[in-house]
Amino acid sequence: MKTKHILGALSLAALMVSTAYAKTLTLPVVSKGYQHEFFQTVKMGTVAAAKDLGVETSFVGPADETQIAEQIQLIENTMAKKPDGILLAALDANALTPLVETANSRGIKIVTFDSGVNSDIPASFVATNNVKAGAEAADALAAEVGGKGKVGVIAHVAGTSSAIERSEGFTKQMKEKYPQITVLPVQYSDGDPQKAMDKTTDMVQANPDLVGIYATNEGSTLGVANAIDSLGIKGKVKVIGFDSTEAIIGFLKSGVLQGFVVQDAYQIGYQGIKALNDAINGKAVAKVIDIPVKFVSMKNINDPAVDKLLHPFGKK
Repeated sequence: MKTKHILGALSLAALMVSTAYAKTLTLPVVSKGYQHEFFQTVKMGTVAAAKDLGVETSFVGPADETQIAEQIQLIENTMAKKPDGILLAALDANALTPLVETANSRGIKIVTFDSGVNSDIPASFVATNNVKAGAEAADALAAEVGGKGKVGVIAHVAGTSSAIERSEGFTKQMKEKYPQITVLPVQYSDGDPQKAMDKTTDMVQANPDLVGIYATNEGSTLGVANAIDSLGIKGKVKVIGFDSTEAIIGFLKSGVLQGFVVQDAYQIGYQGIKALNDAINGKAVAKVIDIPVKFVSMKNINDPAVDKLLHPFGKK
């Protein structure tokens, strides 16, 4: 009996020691940036998931979405700390592939979000279905312009999969469903509001018969809206944007924008960390996790579900 007690005590002690020394997974995030509200909301989702799952996370990204070399350096710095996995939004689908291969060779799991890489290595890709979202934006703009006329696209970063897919989804839908609409060649703004504003101004001046513009991310949407507003052509050139900020909501309410596609950035972050944690723990993970978008216009902006998406940090 005494022996049983001793063995039981030893087993309990061993369990306590193993629990005490159980490794907490480290799952850092390397984003495309941090300046946009979209990525701040993604970060909020990653932090919440890490807390719920009992893992550690951190969040870094270059100062803007053109800094591919800087992002590569951030990934190298992150890998040097020997994390268990990395949640990555790639600035360039090709340039970041070798880094993903290096991580894989070191036993570091990769899950991508928002913008992926040209590789089968990542355990999962968590994002908006950007092709489908682009098609939805095309339907919205076509309805606004009466199914005919000339429209333009102001996209963000040329090598980013999200920009490519949102533009392709839009142009393909226009070509297939709206033969009376002509889509001008895509213009890239690097997601910079000032560049997007300049590109829009040039587009309007070169095409006096322009009836609509589609912008593919937060920075592009702000730039297009500012240009339309400053040129005094609100309502004459219809605008469908992508992503949401208080300024974008303001442009919708003032009639500069006719609508915008909003992503559930919080869920993209949350599900990204969850997928990475599951993959490391040997659980089945879907290769693609589609986080649905919502199209916002003046018709639904006051719906409670839409309001929650638009104000993830609460109303100021």
